[in-house]
Formats: sequence, structure tokens, C-alpha cells
Amino acid sequence: MTTTTEQIIANYLEDEQHLCDIWSNYINRSAEAGTPMTIEESISFIRKAKISPEISGHLIYIDDGSMSGISTNASATDPSDYSVRYSHIHIFENLEISNAEGEVNLTRAYTNPLNGVQSIAFLNYVKVLDRETDKLRDGLLIRVVPVSRLEQKLVFLKGEYEKVEISLIDWDGDYLIHGKSLKNSNFYEYFKSYNPMSTQEYNKIVDTIRSGVGSMHIRNSKGEDCVIAYTPLQGLEAWHLIAYISSGELTVNRSIDWLLLAIVSVGLLILLHFNLFILHGFNRKLAMAAEAANQANEAKSYFLSTMSHDIRTPMNAIIGMNEMILRDSHEKKTREYAELIRNAGNTLLGIINDILDFSKIEAGKMELIEVDYTVVTLLNDLVNMVRSKAEEKGLAFQLDVDKKIPGMLRGDEIRIKQVITNILSNAVKYTKEGGIVFSVTADKVEGKADEVILHVSVSDTGIGIKKEDLDKLFVAFERIEETKNRNIEGTGLGMAIAQSFLNMMDSKLQVESEYGKGSTFSFDLRQQVVDWEPKQFQSERTQYHVPFTAPEARILVVDDSEINLKVFVSLLNETGMQIETADSGETCLSLFRRNHYDMIFLDHMMPGKDGIETLKEMKECQDTPNRGTPVICLTANAVSGMREMYLDAGFDEYLTKPIDTGSLEQLLLKYLPSNLVTEVTEKRRILLVGSNIARVKQVAEWLSEHYQVAVAKSAEQAVAYLKKHETQLIVAEQACEFPTGLDEAGMLRICLEDIDKNEILSQVNEFFDGRD
Repeated sequence: MTTTTEQIIANYLEDEQHLCDIWSNYINRSAEAGTPMTIEESISFIRKAKISPEISGHLIYIDDGSMSGISTNASATDPSDYSVRYSHIHIFENLEISNAEGEVNLTRAYTNPLNGVQSIAFLNYVKVLDRETDKLRDGLLIRVVPVSRLEQKLVFLKGEYEKVEISLIDWDGDYLIHGKSLKNSNFYEYFKSYNPMSTQEYNKIVDTIRSGVGSMHIRNSKGEDCVIAYTPLQGLEAWHLIAYISSGELTVNRSIDWLLLAIVSVGLLILLHFNLFILHGFNRKLAMAAEAANQANEAKSYFLSTMSHDIRTPMNAIIGMNEMILRDSHEKKTREYAELIRNAGNTLLGIINDILDFSKIEAGKMELIEVDYTVVTLLNDLVNMVRSKAEEKGLAFQLDVDKKIPGMLRGDEIRIKQVITNILSNAVKYTKEGGIVFSVTADKVEGKADEVILHVSVSDTGIGIKKEDLDKLFVAFERIEETKNRNIEGTGLGMAIAQSFLNMMDSKLQVESEYGKGSTFSFDLRQQVVDWEPKQFQSERTQYHVPFTAPEARILVVDDSEINLKVFVSLLNETGMQIETADSGETCLSLFRRNHYDMIFLDHMMPGKDGIETLKEMKECQDTPNRGTPVICLTANAVSGMREMYLDAGFDEYLTKPIDTGSLEQLLLKYLPSNLVTEVTEKRRILLVGSNIARVKQVAEWLSEHYQVAVAKSAEQAVAYLKKHETQLIVAEQACEFPTGLDEAGMLRICLEDIDKNEILSQVNEFFDGRD
């Protein structure tokens, strides 16, 4: 009977360990597949996988010595607290965890720190992602089972064995399961207390019980003769099963009871195999569910990658070619149309980026990238993007910028711009009449000589938000009063993403709103000061000027799309670089072997041989003049983890489509040899004023070869222009009358009707030479 009971217990413990191994294998397979789970995601999976409320899962960090983590169940004293700590629980001494044969490696029970229940722990190692450091950490997964669950598995036999008492003891004799007649807290102490013997005899008995299977007579607390049977648990030599019964109980109806024993033993074995069958079925279902979850995750990643590539690729052509119209066209109507296309394109690109950003945030892979940025440039981009949308709806747009804001700060410019863009765009979308006030101020941080706090707020006279809807504002894909506002574009992600970014920057978006009257969104952001000198704010889109020329530089651009190649070449046309193109990986390799290039831009997703395969062959080439030439990946795939993938593949850097001109030029300045690059200073700005439009345009054409020229046909037009734009020189015909003080920037009065090209250039050059 004792042997049968031991087998039941051993199989039960093996089953529990096997379930723990299933949990850990699922978590570890996610890490091996490159999509590791965070500790929170792991516990969420376990919470869904476990079926008994009595059993809990604990996951603790073991690589920093803290032995702390979280549980599937809340603390018994605080229903909101799911944290757990094992630093004060001494069950991990000489800990060795193995997956072999489902062995349980913990050699004693312990008290569950969350509820004080005597429990058994089943263990395995896991790798989980630390959300704060974005690195894998070593964890210990613990399946916590109350001892009472094990006691329920023991079915006591009838007949002569109905009064048998089952105990489980550890190596030292302490009870895991305690027979009621064995009074002491330690079995060996009980044995010694009621069975007088020498120390040598006592040690021999202890060694006998620890080392084998058998039985012996002992005296109980009443002085009665009793029998104990003992056996170690299979696979757990440190745990021993003790069966205790009075000697008198063994003499009654012995033959019948042996028959009962055999019948019950066979029944228990059948029950055991049925239990194993059910367990294996559950394991298969759990494995299938885990596989389905993996497939769903892979499908999501594939969808995001495909969407990113297939939408961003044509967007590159639209935005890129429209940029060339804005650069080259001087016709007002054409430029207005191009600005509308640019705004619409950026709106669509913003929606795509919102979805991709949300997937990164959801995966915990979004990170801040701090750079030095100019505040007025950031504000200029924001105002130019939003003001036109506001004016289209007939809304007033008021800008209130503190003139003492430091000229240059350090922070994540892109994320700050995204946050403010989402707030401003919402203000315009949800305001039908009235206006919007965009305010930015700055205060020095006490005790910090190089930090300021930016105060940013956006107020509107829009539809406002009901109090009961404020909680929905930051919920992903949740749109407030969606039926009423169904015609307003958007995904419902903007505010959720803005709040997530601000949380990453230790800030929070505050909302004040009155339904039907308007809303105010605001946040405070601490930034490091790089340059305290304020810079003058200009709220206009300035005409593009090339920042450098490099006529001796040779560039190779590889892309299977002809229009993308045309966009790339056009964007760099004014740099004077020698740009060659290839439409496939094979053509690229052929040119790579023959010609020297200073930089190579290589598209990733190409038919036939893709960019990564092409790069691998390029690096294997021995006979080439391009050893060490930097190779930049061109890609429309902007989902999380792509940058790391491209760098691991051997690219020096990567550039996303649609191509941002500024980012492209920065990469060129970073990787081109400095002796090939000549920086170009921005053209000085001139305002040309005259009533004879044909003559003024002729003079403007002469000056535009060397200067940035704007034209006004009257003093009134000039005054209106100067309120919004900065200029270094006013060139006006002698008859124009200007208000006093308007010539602070410098004024040159000439007779436009009689002057020729050489004379006008000579006078303007002489003016600036004098200023220099």
C-alpha cells in the first residue's frame, strides 16, 4: 500500500512540474523567436492558462539578487497588490533546476508569501524582457500549489488499512504532510521521544529510513506497538513517505483486506492513467493555443510590415515629387496647390505612423532619441503644417511664443513634434468656428543651471468633451461621440500615443474642457538647454536652399521603382553630385565591382535579389574598388525592430521612405569624405518693390542667381510682407513712400526702369560688402 501511494504522489508531482514546464517553454520560445515577453505579459499568459483558482504563478527576477517580481494572484491583505518577493524565503539554497523527466527540484514546502498557505513550488528558468532597459533578464517561474491539493489525492484504503496515516517528511524529518497521531513537529524527534535508544541506534534508524524501502515497529505516544512503512519518493530522495498504523489493525481480516488492497490498487492505477490521459489532452490544447497565439502575433507583424512598405513606397513618390514642385515653381497658384498636396500627404503619413508607433508602444519597443534641436525650427514646422488647415476652415490661429525661450534645447524633437502635432490637429478637426491659441513659454528650473521647463498649451473653441467621455480620450482606437463625428478623419490613436510619449518623457497631458465651448490641452516638459540665446521666430515656409555641394562625390542608388529613383536624384540635384542608378541587385553588383562610389543607397524590398542578399554578396566581393564604402538601406518598412535588423545585416545606417530631405542630407554630410563637401551658406533675402511688374520680374530674375528675392508691387504690399517675413535688404524704386523706420534692415533706392543687370548686381553686392 505504501508503494502504491508513493507512486500516486510521485506521478502527481511530475504532472504539476510538467505543467510548469509548459508555461516556461512557451515564454522561452517567444524569446528565442525574437519576440520576448515582458514579465507582465508572461504573468498575463499564465493567468489565462491556469484553470484552478487555488494554484498561482509567480515570476521573479534572479539576476539582480532581489528575488522580486509579480504574481497571477493578488495579496491577501491588499487586493490591488500583485507584487511578490522571495528574498526572505529560504527555499532556493543549492538550487538546481532541470527539465529532465519532469523532476521536481525543490526539496521542501514553504509558506506562500502572498497568502500564508503551506505550499509546494515547481520551478523552471525563463527569459523575459525588461521594458525599462529593453534587455533580456533571467527569471524564475514558480508554479505554487497548496499542500492541501496533494492531500486530496490520497485515498485511504478501507478494511484493515482504514486507520492508516500518511505523512511526507523531508531529509531532516520535518513534515510536509502530517499524520494526526504523530504529535511532534519533526518525525525523527517523535521517534526518539517515545522509543528510547542510544545515539548510535538512533542514527542507524534515521539512515535506514533515508536510504531504502521497508518497515519497522515503533512505540507511539500511548506506548502502543505500531508499524511504519517508509519509502523515498521517486526522483526525490530528499522526500520520504511514511505510512503509520497500529499493529492491532494489521491482524484483522487480513486475507480479505489483501484482496481489497489489490482491488483498490488496480482501481487507483486505472484512475491514475485516466488522469494522465486528461492531462495530456489539456497539454495538447494548451500547446495548440500557444501556437495559435504565436501565429496571430506573426500575422500582425507581417500585416504591419506589409502595410508600412506597400503604402509608404507610393507615398515616397507623391511627397518627393511634390517637394520638387515646391522647390522649382515660382507660380503662386501652383505653389498653393502643392502645399495642399503636401499637407494631405503628411496627414496620410501621420495616420500610418500612428499605427506603427502604437504597435511599437504596445510591444514595449519604443525608445526616446535625444538630439540638439532649434526651438524656432520646431515651432515653424508645426505652425506651417497646422495654420493652413485652420485657415481653410476659416479659423483664427493665434501663436503666443515666449521671446525668451532658449534658442537650442536637447530632447527627442521628433516625439515632441508628434505630441504637439496630434494636439493641434485635433483642435483644428473638432473646431467649426472661432479659433485656436497655441502657447509656448519657458521657466528656468530651480537648482539646475542648464534646464528649463517648457509649458505648452493648445486652446480651442471647438465642440468640447463631456466629463463622462474624458476617460475615453486616451484609449486606443476609441473615438469620442463617433457617430456624431464620423466625418472627421482619424484613427482614435492620436491622444493615446501623445500620452504614451509624454509618459516616457516624465510628463503628462492635462485636459480642461467644457462641452460645447471648447478645450485646453497642456503639458510641462523638462528640457536641457544647449544655447540660451533666443532666436527670432518666423512662421513661414522658407524657400529651399541646398546646404552643401559635392560635385566630385559619386553616389550609387539602387531601387526597383523608377519613380523612386527619379525622386532620389531630384532631391539631390542641386548638390551637383554624380549619381548613378540601378534597378536591381544584379545591376548593383555589376556596378559595385567596376566603379568606385563614395556612398551607396540600397533598397531592401526588391524582386529577385533583395537588398540584404545583395549586401551579403557585396561584402563577399574581393575584387572591388568599394571596400569600406558605406551602404545605407533604403526601406519603406518602419515597424519596430527594423533598424536593429538592418544594422545586424551589415548596413551602416538606414533611411525610411518617404525620404525626408533633411535626414538624407544629414546622412550624406556624415558619411561623405569631408574633402568632397563644400557647405553653402543661405542666400541673403531681398524684397524688391516696384509698380512696373514686368520690369520688377526682370530685375528679380537677375538678382535670384545670387539672392533669395521676393516681389511687392507697392509700399502697402511690402509692409504686409515684412510683418510676417524677415529680409536683409529692400530694393525699391525711388517713388515708393514707406513708413518711417521701415528701412532698419537696409534700403537701396534705385531707378528700376533704367538700370541694367551688371549695375543692379554691383550696387547690391556693394551694399552687402559694406555690411560685412
